[in-house]
Amino acid sequence: MEVEILVIGNEILIGKTQDTNSNWMAKRITKYGHRLKRITAIEDSIEVISNTLQTILKRKPDMIITSGGIGPTFDDMTLAGIAMGLNRELELNEHAYNSIKKAYEHAYERGILKLEGMTKEREKMAHLPQGSTPLPNIRGTAPGVKIKEGETAIFVLPGVPAEMKAIFLNVVKPILKEKRGKFVEKGFIFMGIGESQLAPYVTKLEEKYPQLWIKTHPRIGLSVEVEVSITCFNVENGEELAEKALDEMREVILSLNGRIREKSSGT
Repeated sequence: MEVEILVIGNEILIGKTQDTNSNWMAKRITKYGHRLKRITAIEDSIEVISNTLQTILKRKPDMIITSGGIGPTFDDMTLAGIAMGLNRELELNEHAYNSIKKAYEHAYERGILKLEGMTKEREKMAHLPQGSTPLPNIRGTAPGVKIKEGETAIFVLPGVPAEMKAIFLNVVKPILKEKRGKFVEKGFIFMGIGESQLAPYVTKLEEKYPQLWIKTHPRIGLSVEVEVSITCFNVENGEELAEKALDEMREVILSLNGRIREKSSGT
């Protein structure tokens, strides 16, 4: 599947909050052999959310995952923006309402919150775009949301990492596993040769193995420690091809008087 992540929040764009959610999700999307095509970060604006969603849908990804902006405050505009982008009305979802109500009642009974009952702000989280399915949030109050638009599945998740992870693991991960592809990652670390010195040989390998993505990553200094990694998605005999390319790279590095240290990677 092809997947896109949409991160929503002014706090991300001003540097107040670091976006760790997309990184966490990216690792798991890739692990199950799916292609994450884009990660987009935008502000809390109904119009921007709407326009960005419409732009993403034109690319027809199999899945869109949003993170952030579904809480009770004024600047939580994700659901309204998605509704506008899909040309759907926001409507009170009874299942979501009851779930939120129970969560607040439980928190009040335990003394976590001082304010009892449903307020306008709390009820706001239960207004979902038409055709939505609420997703249980065992770590918080705002339910996640699943929406189907054509062939694209949209998952609207909270921005709080613990809440996002819980819904992702309970709902999204099983889908990724069910429709899993094959992701291959192999590599090693070498020393004593600069990345630029090896670049011409990497280019030749890329031309020889166009199915593979071959990349070097400086880790320490210009030549003290450099990592070479090879990745591919859903390539027939991908592991065999990656290993052959790595063997050829090893030979080149050794011929240039470099040193190799193997790293553990792969799926």
